[in-house]
Amino acid sequence: PAGPEGKAEKAEEHLFVTDCQVDTDMELLLPESYIGNISERIRLYRELDNLRNEEGIHLFESRLNDRFGPLPEPTRELLNVVRLRWLAMKLGMEKLILKNGQMVIHFVSNPLSPYYQSPVFSRILGFVQRQSQKYRMKEGANRLTLTVQDIPTVQKAIRTLEIMLNGQDRDEKPVSP
Repeated sequence: PAGPEGKAEKAEEHLFVTDCQVDTDMELLLPESYIGNISERIRLYRELDNLRNEEGIHLFESRLNDRFGPLPEPTRELLNVVRLRWLAMKLGMEKLILKNGQMVIHFVSNPLSPYYQSPVFSRILGFVQRQSQKYRMKEGANRLTLTVQDIPTVQKAIRTLEIMLNGQDRDEKPVSP
C-alpha cells in the first residue's frame, strides 16, 4: 500500500457508485416533537440529502441546535446515516441494510465493473479474509454481498466501514510514515 500521501488515495477518488441506499430498522428522523412544522421537516430532510461534506453536516447540526435545541438521538443517527452513505459510496457499495444488529452490504451490481479490480475492493477482500469469523461474503443472483455481525448502531457501521476504507484491522497498529 502507498504511504499516507501516496498514489492509492488518488486512485480511490473515483467513485464506482453514484448513490447508496440505506435500509434500516433503526429510528432515524427529525421527530415531530423536535420540529413541529411538517413542511419545515420536509425542507430540512431535502437540505440534509443535498449535503456533500462533513463541514455541511456540522453547519446543518449547528443550525438545528440554534433553532430547535439539542439534537434528539434519532436526529443524531440520521446525520450519521449521511456519513455512512458517503463512506459506503467510497467503498463501492450500492446498498446497505442495517437490521437486527447486522449489516448486509451489496457491492456494485455489474460483475464486469472495473471496481472488482480496484485497490479499494482488494483491500476489502483482504480485510474480510483476515476477519472471516465476523464477516461472510456471498455471491448470488448476480450480486456480491457481505454480511457483518454485531452492528447495533449506525456509529458502529461507520467505524467498520472506516476500518475497511483505511485498510486497518482493529488488532493492527497504524503504520508510521
